[in-house]
Amino acid sequence: MSIFSKLFNGNEKPNFNALFENENFKNFISKAEDISLGYGEINIFKLENIEKEQIGYSVSENGKSLTGNKNGDWKKNWVVIATDNMDDPIFVDIENQNLPVFIAEHGNGEWEENYIAISIEKFSSILNDLRILSINRQNPVEIEKNPISETELELFLTKTKNDNNWMDIEYWKIFLEND
Repeated sequence: MSIFSKLFNGNEKPNFNALFENENFKNFISKAEDISLGYGEINIFKLENIEKEQIGYSVSENGKSLTGNKNGDWKKNWVVIATDNMDDPIFVDIENQNLPVFIAEHGNGEWEENYIAISIEKFSSILNDLRILSINRQNPVEIEKNPISETELELFLTKTKNDNNWMDIEYWKIFLEND
């Protein structure tokens, strides 16, 4: 049975325990830490807050579903795990066992999702690489004094692209722009 099937099991409201039982998810969420690099931030939700953080995405404040099946709708199988410094949601697609990671922007009444990691494990690896890049660069003042070199940027982007089956790395380029 897929995570998606276990999570919903015929119900409109998800049973988050099914997601929390997924070893890859548990491993990620128990170890993940927020990232701050220059002007960029990724804020990872704590396990106990995951359900509450779905408000405004998959459910309204009064528990009504906000999901749909049309292009631009928030999908039932998307679970928000973090936000970036623009408050854009970072989420996993629970229909896929590998839990691919996406980010979405809400523009003109529609959600536009972008693939940022092929699995939650690869997302964890990206965050670890960003953590290394963030040493002495955690805020705008520090990064101005110690900017990311072209070589460091190319190494990060190439590794990210190679590790994620040549996916588009535009989000990560933009995330690392610090001007």
